[in-house]
Amino acid sequence: MPTLEPPGTYPADVCHSSGVDPTDALPRELLLRIFSYLSSFDLLRLSAVSRSWYDISYDGSLWHTIDATQYYTRLSSAQLTRLITRSGKYVKDLNLRGCIYLDIFESLGIAKSLSNLLFISLEGCRKFDHNALTQLIKNNASLTHADFSSLMTLTNASCFTISSSCPNLVSLDVSWCPYCDANGLIDILRSCKYLRDLRISGCKGVEDESFMRELHNSARHLRRLSMASCTSLTDESMRVFVTGSRDRIPVDPVTRRPHIMPTKIQYLNLSYCILLTSQTLSDLTHAVPDLYELELSGIPAVLDDGFNALIPTTPNLTYLDCEECSQLSDSTLNAISRADCSRALRHGHFSFCENLTDEGVTNLLKSCPALKNLELDNTRVTDEVINVAVQVTRERVGKVLDTLQRLVDRGEYGAPQAEDLTGVIMRLATYDCPNLTWQSTLNIMRRNEERVLFNRRPIASRKRPVPMQDSTDASEHPRISQADTVLFPTGFIQLKCSYDHQKIMDGHLQFLLMGDFDTAIQLEREFAEYCSGDPDHEFLRYAQLAVRPNLLVGNLPALLNRGGDGPTPGQNNTASNNFTLGNIMRSRRRHRRGPILSQVLDAPPGDEMIGDDEGTVLHHRRRGSFAGCVIM
Repeated sequence: MPTLEPPGTYPADVCHSSGVDPTDALPRELLLRIFSYLSSFDLLRLSAVSRSWYDISYDGSLWHTIDATQYYTRLSSAQLTRLITRSGKYVKDLNLRGCIYLDIFESLGIAKSLSNLLFISLEGCRKFDHNALTQLIKNNASLTHADFSSLMTLTNASCFTISSSCPNLVSLDVSWCPYCDANGLIDILRSCKYLRDLRISGCKGVEDESFMRELHNSARHLRRLSMASCTSLTDESMRVFVTGSRDRIPVDPVTRRPHIMPTKIQYLNLSYCILLTSQTLSDLTHAVPDLYELELSGIPAVLDDGFNALIPTTPNLTYLDCEECSQLSDSTLNAISRADCSRALRHGHFSFCENLTDEGVTNLLKSCPALKNLELDNTRVTDEVINVAVQVTRERVGKVLDTLQRLVDRGEYGAPQAEDLTGVIMRLATYDCPNLTWQSTLNIMRRNEERVLFNRRPIASRKRPVPMQDSTDASEHPRISQADTVLFPTGFIQLKCSYDHQKIMDGHLQFLLMGDFDTAIQLEREFAEYCSGDPDHEFLRYAQLAVRPNLLVGNLPALLNRGGDGPTPGQNNTASNNFTLGNIMRSRRRHRRGPILSQVLDAPPGDEMIGDDEGTVLHHRRRGSFAGCVIM
């Protein structure tokens, strides 16, 4: 009996023999639904299959979001322009960051075709035309988020167009626009009443009193403010921002609190505003009670008294960047340890604060239970800080394991997966710290190798062991199952140490994240044996041999001098590059390396970086039992 086929379909043999595309029989709506599950780059690749697939791949309903940063290096400017113009009114989110090859005519074509944008980023589009930018802003009155940073064609006239055409603007970034200053920004502050995020880093004229007064009026609804690298910003200008005038802030005689209206700013960036002093921090006291992130790096005139006044009034502070604030000392860290924000602080950057010592850093580590990232490079810390970090993380993970074990015992929590307890729980940056030794690196490696025995089933469902005297009736009583208990890691510390040890530290951590604990332990032992051989003494011994060529193979006195006068006349330049004292040292020490250590040190650099962002999943070239661990 012949089979009946639905109308509009083709038999399989007809499709193979005549070259008919079987997808032509499907409705266009169904094909669009299927293609909607593909990524942007896959859609672009499928457009080269056939004419019908080209038409479907470039359908505007599939391109509500165009993020050219993922594939702009593989597309020509004409192809990218064609994609945007065909999508037209369907595009809501357009990201052209880094597309430097868009010329004047292509930017005009893009501006004419877009009319319903909500998000746009033109960061770094140096050839984007000024007239095209003006038309783009006028055609998209519903724009809420705009990123025009480093745009050469943005001027004060463009700012006036933004203020008159985009009243619903929520986020604006005009950082490092050389032809945009405070005069144009004033129009935006007056017209955009819903502005929550303003980034004006590197803009000129922000110290003007009229601009700071408008910024003070807008601070009631601002949440994020970035004025980094505004080198003309002064303490008087910041006082106008806080109070609305240059007058001295009045203080209540009883409560000793300033009479100011608190703002709702949660993120404040004043990095590299080199004219600011501790007076600005004192003026900000009680003005930013909702502050979460504070960046003050590169301000050399900031002293401890400013932080001692500001820190107690910011109980929600989670991110503090004081890099290159060379006048800071342990007094600031002690103030953080005593303040309410110590319970919430997660990131602390104190690099190049050369007055910091073990006292302040250890108090900070012990008082901040949520601390995840601590940068201390170019400070005076010693191995004592590493020991305290090891102790703190061990106690922190112990509390988490105890809580999970109690929940599991009561049957209220399912068996925890490896991702719950395996990950980087703290990051330390201690490179270029002259007081640290290789013992600190070894201590971190041994801490990362620690594991605990965890019962992952409730007490009622665990299988009990059988006594030895009842071995004859073992068939009637089940023995304890190995699935009841499991060895779990106790979290890892990611350390950025000296250049000589960094590759070994990264390789050791990568082995642990892949679940290869045996190889990691072997690497740690070989590293300990390698460093305990006193390589500094060996270096001096070979340096003494360099002046006695009769004890070395060949005539190497000039070749052993690294960075000296170079090879002697008549010698090969290649030999002088290969037979340096450092290369001889490495070749003579290689026999002391273990197999795992040699593999890690001699491996070429590759994609072995550990993820830096919290909440991201780690990906490696080789996957093991703990691959894809979520950072805690």
